[in-house]
Amino acid sequence: MITGKRIHLRAIEYEDLPRMVEWRNNPEIYNYFFEHEPTSLAMQTRWFEKYMSCQDEKLWIIEDTAAHSPIGTIGLVNIDWRNRKAEFGRFFLGNYRHCGYGSEAESLILRYFFDYMNMNRLQGFVFSDNTHVLNLHEGFGFIHEGRFNQYIYREGGYVDIVCIAILREHYLSEKTQKIISQYI
Repeated sequence: MITGKRIHLRAIEYEDLPRMVEWRNNPEIYNYFFEHEPTSLAMQTRWFEKYMSCQDEKLWIIEDTAAHSPIGTIGLVNIDWRNRKAEFGRFFLGNYRHCGYGSEAESLILRYFFDYMNMNRLQGFVFSDNTHVLNLHEGFGFIHEGRFNQYIYREGGYVDIVCIAILREHYLSEKTQKIISQYI
């Protein structure tokens, strides 16, 4: 378990799958997925069984420590152990957005990624209109590396994607360490 002040990150269990189906079928959440189709419990179970044998992903349930209640998911995908990099992904909060839980979850992931896994580069891909998430990442030292124009078709039109990344040297900066220390 990865523990912060108000939340912890724990392994996903079979018991979490119904809640994950509910989250994944929520329009406020799936609107920021790159792909979406309605998800059933059977589909989520097949995904989970495949995930359990995967070596290039780490996913966690974000849980409110006081309430012992799952509030979202967060993960590292496409882990490249040789080149010491990965993508930040599968990050969403159910009904707990804009409460500071996202910042705490991100600080826990960054600490785990750089300190425990000893990695060098974490990148992510964010919808250009998702300014809240872009601002969250920028606050931790992520930089914009590029933009993919009209990359995803969503709600009748194409949306741009912003490529962001943080390197170990940015993670180790005094500014980022000060932000992370607020949550640990």
